[in-house]
Amino acid sequence: MEQKGKLVVISGFSGAGKGTLMKALLAAHPDRYALSVSATTRDPRPGEKDGVDYFFVEKDKEMVGFLAIQQLVGELEITNIAVKKAYQGCGLGSQLLTNLDQIDFPIFLEVRASNTSAQALYQKFGFKVIGERKRYYHNPIEDAIIMKREGNER
Repeated sequence: MEQKGKLVVISGFSGAGKGTLMKALLAAHPDRYALSVSATTRDPRPGEKDGVDYFFVEKDKEMVGFLAIQQLVGELEITNIAVKKAYQGCGLGSQLLTNLDQIDFPIFLEVRASNTSAQALYQKFGFKVIGERKRYYHNPIEDAIIMKREGNER
């Protein structure tokens, strides 16, 4: 399999600008970067635990995907999920989302309105559309679909 790009790990709250940063890097260096990611370029902070704040999937000792979550009071937010392009369509997104099967409180996420394949994946895991945020994403400007799953309704 051809290796192209790097898996870059970036962390921040939803709306902090992770996507904007990665789009700028991709525009400036299209042959060097492949994805935006989560919270492991630094040592874990006190209280952060692998399998609690993020989940990873590896193939041949290479990190090829991740799921980043943020637990809030009585709810959980998926802040980011990504699978390296060469591994997309192989069920790794589903594998990552199964880590949330036992969560017994509401889970929220935002997804680009045009990302119908991700929306279908989330629906497979019990998420339902509950609203939208107009012009939420930039480069290109696009609406976000807000999705929610009640407890472990999968």
